[in-house]
Formats: sequence, structure tokens, C-alpha cells
Amino acid sequence: MKNFEDFKAEFGEETEYNLDPKRLSDRDRLLNRCKERCLYLITDSEKTEQSLRTKLKKSGKYPDEIIDETMEFLKKYDYLNDLRYAEHLIRLYRGSKSLREIEQKLYQRGVDRETIKEAMQDFRETEGTESEMEAVRLQIRKKVRDVSAMTAEERRKLYASLMRKGFSYSVVTKALELDQQYE
Repeated sequence: MKNFEDFKAEFGEETEYNLDPKRLSDRDRLLNRCKERCLYLITDSEKTEQSLRTKLKKSGKYPDEIIDETMEFLKKYDYLNDLRYAEHLIRLYRGSKSLREIEQKLYQRGVDRETIKEAMQDFRETEGTESEMEAVRLQIRKKVRDVSAMTAEERRKLYASLMRKGFSYSVVTKALELDQQYE
């Protein structure tokens, strides 16, 4: 932990330090309160920058410039990292949801497209398509007991249902073939 001497060495001797809360300006008090609120909000679970911004704006207590400054502070100290959030969500849902569905969840939560693309690329490099295959097979087992006993109509409905969940036609076909081989 840094002490006051380290602080002076880092920021210089001439800087005026105002550490007394009673002597802070209204703007500085508001900025500190905004930072504290954000730190409280991210204590239990990670949040995206967009979700924090929305929550702060909704409260109506903080102007945009204070919110922007707070977001920069959180990013600087790595309290707020949308890429880390995206990677966490991908790991959380892998094997149970399609990658497209996970992408959609991230987009709905305010993660920008470039960050989603980067996180998905990292995931595909490490995991490949195994987790998506596992997820589609799990969904098939939830819907059908015996794949080989399905009628053409049931098969069509299963394909449609899985494709609505974000699985590609080729992944569904492969998973169904694998399930038929093992039965």
C-alpha cells in the first residue's frame, strides 16, 4: 500500500493535496459519490460499461461528464472491462447455449460488437466447436428421447427449433448423425 511519501514522489511536491472531505468542491464530492456507487454496484457481479452508465443516468443524480470521468477511472484500474465480462459470459454459457445466442446476450447487455468479436475469436481458438456441439446435443436430448424413431415432421420441427436457438444447420445435422450412431 502506498503511503503519503510515495504519493508525493509520484505526483510531485508542488501539487496541492485536498484530502479533507469538508474542503472538497461540490463537483469532487459528486465525483467521489459516483465512483463509490459504481464500486458498490460491481462488488457482487461484473457489469458492462453500458449497464453502469444506464443505471447512473437513470438515477438522475450525476451529469454526463461525471459519469464519463468515473468510467475512465474504473477502466484505468481495471474494475470495468467489457472484454473480461464477455469472456466470462461465454465460459458461463458454453455447452448449454449456441454461440449466436451468447453473442446476442452480450449485445443486449451493452457490449460493443468489436469486443464481442474479439472474445468469440479467443474462445473459438481455445475451445473450437466442441462446446457448441455439446450444447446442441444437450438441446436435442431435452426435446427427443430417441432420435432414430423420429418422423420426418418431428425432425423438421426439431431442426427449426434448434436453428431458432442459434445453432447452424450443419452443427445440428452433425449432432443428429452422432446421436443416431450412438443409439
